[in-house]
Amino acid sequence: LHDLHFGQSGKLFAINTSFSCLVGIDDNYSFTPIWKPSFITELKSEDRCHLNGLAMQDGKAKYVTAFAMTDTVQGWRDQVTTGGVIIDVASDEVVAQGLAMPHSPQLINGKLYCLLSAEEKLVEIDPKNGKITEVAHIPGFVRGMTAIDDYVFIATSKLRQNSSTFKHLKIAEKADVASIVAVHL
Repeated sequence: LHDLHFGQSGKLFAINTSFSCLVGIDDNYSFTPIWKPSFITELKSEDRCHLNGLAMQDGKAKYVTAFAMTDTVQGWRDQVTTGGVIIDVASDEVVAQGLAMPHSPQLINGKLYCLLSAEEKLVEIDPKNGKITEVAHIPGFVRGMTAIDDYVFIATSKLRQNSSTFKHLKIAEKADVASIVAVHL
């Protein structure tokens, strides 16, 4: 699971990366599929697009991030630094594409922010036209984000030594420290 969020009526939502879908978490099942990208043809434990991030708006799922629009077993790996997308859950439209490992989308003060893990960046994305504006460069492998007032707290993590995909990234040698970075918007 990636990105857990409480929604309306206290319902718990998450991204199930393995099954490429947005899920609900409850007492009855391990997970209940709620939504999947239109390009995913079936729910199988195959990590087809590396769906990983969820932004909520008014207690509802609004945006998700994926590393690629692929529908094969771990098909995203060939496009890890070029194929990333942000998708509007309600309309199923891609609002930004060509992203380098988008992660941890958040709506903050009405604006859409996202981390680009392969480029060490916090960016703002205009969902109307897909325009990407760099907000901050954060050295390391950026992997998680939360906001309090006008501050964004971003986690960096170490890369796994056995990662066959991530160890080839330009940032691999620099991603040797886990930290939390505060950015004033």
